[in-house]
Amino acid sequence: MQFSKLLCSLTLAACACAADTAVWKIAPPPPASWQRDRLADLAARRKAVMEQIGDHAVLILYAAEPRNYANDVDWPFRQENDFFYLSGLTQPGATLVLVPGAGKIREMVFLPRSNAAQETWTGHMITAAEARETSGVEDVFESGQFNGFFGALIPRSRAILAGAQGRGGRGGGVLSGPDAAPPANTPDWATAFAKPIEYAGRQELQLYMILPARPNAVEYRREQEFAGKLASVGTGIAIKDATTLFNNLRRVKSQREIDLLQHAVDITAEAFQRAYAVAAPGKPEYEIQAQFEFTFLRRNGHWGYPCIVGSGNNTTTLHYQSNRDTMKAGDLLLMDDAAEFDQYSADVTRTIPVSGKFSQEQAAIYRLVWEAQQAGFAMAKPGHAASGGPDSIQGAAGEVFKQGLFKLGLITDPKSDAEMRIWFNHGISHGIGLNVHDPGGSELQPGMVITVEPGLYFRPDALENLPKTPEMEKFAAAIRPVFEKYKGIGVRIEDDVLITTGAPKVISAAIPSKLEDVEAGIARLRQAAKTTPLP
Repeated sequence: MQFSKLLCSLTLAACACAADTAVWKIAPPPPASWQRDRLADLAARRKAVMEQIGDHAVLILYAAEPRNYANDVDWPFRQENDFFYLSGLTQPGATLVLVPGAGKIREMVFLPRSNAAQETWTGHMITAAEARETSGVEDVFESGQFNGFFGALIPRSRAILAGAQGRGGRGGGVLSGPDAAPPANTPDWATAFAKPIEYAGRQELQLYMILPARPNAVEYRREQEFAGKLASVGTGIAIKDATTLFNNLRRVKSQREIDLLQHAVDITAEAFQRAYAVAAPGKPEYEIQAQFEFTFLRRNGHWGYPCIVGSGNNTTTLHYQSNRDTMKAGDLLLMDDAAEFDQYSADVTRTIPVSGKFSQEQAAIYRLVWEAQQAGFAMAKPGHAASGGPDSIQGAAGEVFKQGLFKLGLITDPKSDAEMRIWFNHGISHGIGLNVHDPGGSELQPGMVITVEPGLYFRPDALENLPKTPEMEKFAAAIRPVFEKYKGIGVRIEDDVLITTGAPKVISAAIPSKLEDVEAGIARLRQAAKTTPLP
């Protein structure tokens, strides 16, 4: 049931009996495409990658490395996004290799050898058969076989492969040692990869890996070390960063990806419903965080980013995360919380009045943010950009902000971007997908899923922290009397938007955002909670 329909039905809440659970919105089951279309989606992505890198290239992707906590257990494992994008595998210690110029074997997964003692501590490690079923990659080998493959492909690399240990964690990643004896399914590498070996011999082979621009990045250390060792022995291959390649591919989503994002939004909508119902004066912020995380977990999801639940002055901190203050009557509550499902993350923000009604000053700022968002939606069309001129999302919202802030007396020049940016100091849009900040593009295309998230933040100490210039001192003096009415107010409204060939589709529209709908929704949901238990 759509959230808007839910709100209409709640007008009858006072007459509903305690057993009537239909008043509460429950996220639907995962979309049928989630499993039905998985293999087709993965195969199409691998095909696209191989077409782009060409026959004279090899791609190697490593699984994410587990992170240890307290020298005892690992943090919950989350797979590296590009590895997951091509394989769907969640096994640590695995390696994916694509070799477009080879004959029969062009896609390979190398898995850590099963270790019963390790599994006693950390659980099941996927088998070759399970890897084939999940990924659609037929050629699955043990991690120890990687040395034989790569040593045959590039003979001069054998010096760095000998004795090398992968840091795969959870019993995996060993490239030599106990795994050195060739398993029964070891191919004749020299024959299977004759063409790529020929290209390597002529120094025409390119090796693609994920290599971050920052040399000391926490992630991708294994890739950096391997690339550095290859360069040190002069293998004659060109090492390429695959980041841009994946950024380009991941911008436009398949229908299955859109379905997964919609499901993440649906779970998020159920969580916001609980928050609207229980976020009352006297409640600590962490109880609202608990409502979100409880809902995400019970629907087989997780948070897509650490929950932001800020009340009062905390609404003016963009990434407030301590969530420890107690909500007071008259406070606003800013909630930037969204679910991730199968590694696909939504990103939604709502700002509500804790007492159920906006004050006059809060309403003025809230309506201005909402109007700026509507202007941004109107520009969320193919050929437009997220930021730039007046026909961009940011440009359209900024024009609304400048006019509105000037009318309120919070800026002195309705044409000044600099003054407007004092109160709206972040970007308005980014892609979502496997990352909550997924790759975007300079120009919007059908199939992109983006955020539109304008906000205004009046930190109590904002005027004291302006640059000490004559211009800023004059600005502060001019607006200070008006600022006193609005200080401590922070409002952000964020929705997830699918770019189509026509009008944009706001996939999070079921979560009330218009001021009148927010107030009505709070009243109805809190009334319903008195007679009908939350789901």
